[in-house]
Amino acid sequence: MRNQKYIVLCILIICFSLVFSNLTFSQELPRIAVVGITSTAPGYFWRSDSPLSLGATDLMINALLSTNRFRVFERAKLDLLLQEQNFQHFSGLVDQTTAVKLGKMIGVDAILTGSLTNIAFATGGGIKIGPLNVKKSSVKVVMTIRIIDVTTGEILFSTVQEEKASKSAVSGVLPIPIPGGIGFSHQEAVDVLSAIELICNKVVLNFVAKIDKKNIAVSSAPLEGYVVKVESTSSGAITQVYINLGESSSIQVGDEIRIYREGEVILDPKTNEILDRELDLIAQARITTIKDKLSVALVTKIFRNMPIQQLDIVEVMR
Repeated sequence: MRNQKYIVLCILIICFSLVFSNLTFSQELPRIAVVGITSTAPGYFWRSDSPLSLGATDLMINALLSTNRFRVFERAKLDLLLQEQNFQHFSGLVDQTTAVKLGKMIGVDAILTGSLTNIAFATGGGIKIGPLNVKKSSVKVVMTIRIIDVTTGEILFSTVQEEKASKSAVSGVLPIPIPGGIGFSHQEAVDVLSAIELICNKVVLNFVAKIDKKNIAVSSAPLEGYVVKVESTSSGAITQVYINLGESSSIQVGDEIRIYREGEVILDPKTNEILDRELDLIAQARITTIKDKLSVALVTKIFRNMPIQQLDIVEVMR
C-alpha cells in the first residue's frame, strides 16, 4: 500500500513538473496579436470583417506560429474584444495610439497590423482545350506591415513587400463570388491569398532575423562594472576584488576582466555628457564566484604599480 502511494506521488510530481516547465517556457515568448489585415487597394477595398481579411490574418498568424518564437493571441477572442470595444470593421493600418490602447487592453507585447495597398491582375497567353480557353493568370500584391510595441508605441518593424502569384485561369467557367462582394472570382481570391502567404512568411522571417541581430549586438556589447571591495593577503601576493556584476548580468565563472583607473574625463559643456575619458589599465583578473548582486575575481596580472581601489572600472573581456 505504501509503495502504491509512493508511485502515485511520483507520477503527480512528474506531471506537475512537466506542466510547470511548459508554462515557464511559453511565458518567455513575446506575446503578439494580429489585427485584421485589410485592403485599401484601388478597386479592391475590404474591411476587417471581410472573408479575405480573415484569410489574410490567419496566414500571418500561421507564419508567426511556424517559427515557434511567438505566442499569438487567439483571433476569435480578439475579434470579440474588438467588437465589445467598438474597434470592429476598421480599414487600413491601425495607428500607434490605437495599437497601444488595444495591446494593453488584451495584455500583449506587440500588435501586428497590415494593409494591402495595391492588387494588380494580369492574364497571359494560353491554349484552347475544346470549348475552354486555358490562360495563365497572375496577380501582384503590395502589402504594408507594421509591428508596434504596445508599451512604448515604438514601431519595432515596418516594411512594404511585393509578391506575385500565378495559376491557370479557365475562361468559360462561371466565377465563384467571394462573400462580401468585392468583384473577385474564386480563382482570383486564391491567387491573392497565395501572394499574401508569400509576403507573410517573408515578413516574419525578416522580423525574427532583426530580433536575432539585435540580441547578438546586445550580447556582444562591452559589459562594464566597477570595483566595490578589495581584499589582499598580508604579503599582497593574492588579491581578490569584488565587482558590482552579479547573476542578473551575463557574467560567468572563468570570465577574464580588466581593471582600469579612470583619468581625465572630457564633458560636453552644455549637456555634461561624457564625450571621452582616459583609462589606465591596472590589472587583469578571473571571475571565481558569482553571487546575487556581485562577483568575486582573483587578480592574475598586474600592469601598473598602483593599488586597486573602489570605483575602479571593470570591463569583461569578450
